Amino acid sequence: MTPLARALLLSITLVGVFLIAAFSLQAWWLRQEASARVESAERLGRSLEAALRLAPRSPDKWDEPYRRNLSALVQADVQLQRAPAAAPVSPDAVFAVVPLAGQTEWAVTATGNSPTLERLRRSHQRLFVTTIFLALVLGSVPLVFSLAGSRPTSERDTRAPWRRDAAGLEQFARLTVERGVALDREHDARRRAEEDLQVSRTLLDRSLEERIKLGRELHDNMSQTLYAVSLALESVRKKMTAAPVIEERLDQCVAELRRLNQEVRAYIRELEPVNLRRESFPTALASTLKGIVPDHVSVEQRFDPAALELISAEHASELVNIVREAVSNSIRHGRAQRITVRAAHDAGALALAIADDGAGFSLGQTGAGGHGLANMRARATAIGGTLQVESAPGKGTRVLLTLPVASAP
Repeated sequence: MTPLARALLLSITLVGVFLIAAFSLQAWWLRQEASARVESAERLGRSLEAALRLAPRSPDKWDEPYRRNLSALVQADVQLQRAPAAAPVSPDAVFAVVPLAGQTEWAVTATGNSPTLERLRRSHQRLFVTTIFLALVLGSVPLVFSLAGSRPTSERDTRAPWRRDAAGLEQFARLTVERGVALDREHDARRRAEEDLQVSRTLLDRSLEERIKLGRELHDNMSQTLYAVSLALESVRKKMTAAPVIEERLDQCVAELRRLNQEVRAYIRELEPVNLRRESFPTALASTLKGIVPDHVSVEQRFDPAALELISAEHASELVNIVREAVSNSIRHGRAQRITVRAAHDAGALALAIADDGAGFSLGQTGAGGHGLANMRARATAIGGTLQVESAPGKGTRVLLTLPVASAP
């Protein structure tokens, strides 16, 4: 048997198999359609019976408005006919007959279209046409390959450039698909990065909102309470007559309340993030220290301009808080009269030192410094720096912060 004959036989076999499958599918589909038609007719008959029970009427009282209302209820064309009623001519219609209650000579018919049957019929037609088309296409493939292989060698050679062009087009299509996949991956990665950035911004906004809310609560509650207690003590001090020791003690309490209120107000200013964004580090530090340093204490600031350029906006807030805590400890615990704040840089590192002439303390003493030193160390660690404390009884205290920074351009 020649290759062409084998190809022809294979084509006929494929077409025959698909045709058998198509007609078998059509028979099954017709059975399904008949079953669906019967179910639709029964459903329509039940709807018509329910409508007649809701609004019964004798044949002599039937009119057009009544018929239209029944048709709207059952969503079909309702007619009053003499029994036996004639079925519709259209094969696509769904027909139901219900005897009129108490009237053997009359029957009510309902004729309508079923959406289920229409969808089923359209699906059947599309599937049948698709099956026939596939049968013809697949049946022609063996013949095409057989005819292409039976061409003379010279003719096949003349088509070689076209085959090379087809290979080039195939490679180009493959590269295009690969680049499209890479672009999709890059787009997904960028979208995930944008989503992560949005989440970070949301968390930052919530953190700033919490800080502002905390500042408002401190101002409305603690600061106002301290101010009210201070005023009450001053009023009592003016109205009462007591021993000098008691009066001196009251003056000390009032002064301590004022100092504490100033510290609370300074902390409230630090909670406002816009404050540090608008001011430089020296200006923000001076504004912070102004609220906690009494008049009898002098604070000297010695800042290297080149060192100030290395302080980023992200680090400025933490540095101001560390200096504030160190100066506050010097005044409250060390009873210092003179405090020096210095900033310098060397070999890619920023050095910030706070020294005082106060009473000092023993570093080995348990619980020395309370939470203040621990908070300063935690802030220094958070920005990547290290904190050292040098102190001894009677020799003052020196706090040194070392922060690695990039060199100024």
